[in-house]
Amino acid sequence: MKTIRIKSSYMWAILIALLVVGWMISDDLLEYINDQPSVEINQASIKTTDIGKIQPITVNATKVKNERTPLIVRASGVTKTSFDIKIVARRQGVVKKILVSEGSWVKKGEVILELDSGTLMADLDAAEADRVAALAVYNETKKRFGKNGEIAVQLRSAKADLESNKKTYEISKSLVAQGVQSELALAQKRARLRAAETRLFELQNLPKDLELSRTFARLKSIDSAILRLKEQLDFTRILAPQMGWLENLDVELGEFVSENRPLANILGLQILTLNIPIAQTNISKIDISDPVRINFVGSNTFQGRVGKIAAKANEATRTFDVEIELDNSEGTLRAGMTAEAEVIVGEVNAFKISPAHLNVQNDGQLTVKIVNTRNRVEILPVRLVRTSGNFAYISGLENGVLLLTAGQAFLSDGELVKYSIVEDLNS
Repeated sequence: MKTIRIKSSYMWAILIALLVVGWMISDDLLEYINDQPSVEINQASIKTTDIGKIQPITVNATKVKNERTPLIVRASGVTKTSFDIKIVARRQGVVKKILVSEGSWVKKGEVILELDSGTLMADLDAAEADRVAALAVYNETKKRFGKNGEIAVQLRSAKADLESNKKTYEISKSLVAQGVQSELALAQKRARLRAAETRLFELQNLPKDLELSRTFARLKSIDSAILRLKEQLDFTRILAPQMGWLENLDVELGEFVSENRPLANILGLQILTLNIPIAQTNISKIDISDPVRINFVGSNTFQGRVGKIAAKANEATRTFDVEIELDNSEGTLRAGMTAEAEVIVGEVNAFKISPAHLNVQNDGQLTVKIVNTRNRVEILPVRLVRTSGNFAYISGLENGVLLLTAGQAFLSDGELVKYSIVEDLNS
């Protein structure tokens, strides 16, 4: 008698086939068992109490305790400097000294570099000497025409001389009439009288104002020349117009620079501005000086304030530009950095929960599920105030309300519920 050997692979195939057949008939077998009256009674004993009521499902709940929460309008933007000044040469010259380094802070009025002054100092000395002479001439002219000046003395003398000649002439006329004096003597007296009148007329009509104006104009012309020379001397010292960051210094020692050539670039980094676009629905909530929290990636949180609100929308984005002023006196930030701004527009009572405990109705309304006084589920509408990290702040719930958390998604409105109060908001 031969022994029949079956390969192990065949044995495995037969075993798997038996398992598949058993799985296929198991559904019919379980359905048959479930249809039996004894099983139904057993299930009812599990799902009902001794008095026949449905056992409630047990889920987690937490007591609502509202806290004052800031209302926030969020937007992202890019920082920019408060000013960007290009410094140019106001006169030509050779760079004589460079006193600061590129990439450093400079104070207002600090000397950045100096240019060679050439002959400016000699020209200034000559102009100041010329002014001394012109001032002396002007003062002398004023003195001549003054109350006790030379012209006044001559004028008084001419008046006295005229009176004397008038009397002499009248006497001479009387003597001629009496035949005591000749006509020739009278003519001489008449000539002296006319000369005295002419002299007085000339003194009274001297161009006083013209003389004073001419000497004064000469003096002011020299003053103007001195001011121009001093200004040119000032232009040889290139100063920082504002305190800021010397970003660029495009000049070398000994280099000749022409007038109006750009030399340096100073950035206003002590106060940065952050421009953020705000939608039409939120722009009315923001006011000047509203506090702002500014978050930079890889950096700390900074505080700022709203400095400017655009009155006209951006035509491309239909948003309004809001300018945030940011104190950067420590110099840790730079222009062109991206940041998220949180404009605080008010405060409201709100409760912090996990977003997983929120539900959305078909109409988009956010709701939560609470336990009412009859230990039944009740759905209440809430408003999302803001989000922070893994939490959401909602308003619309009173303090002490039992908010259902873990497991609430499986409950329906009005359903009987058992709850276990927990403090962990992530539960």
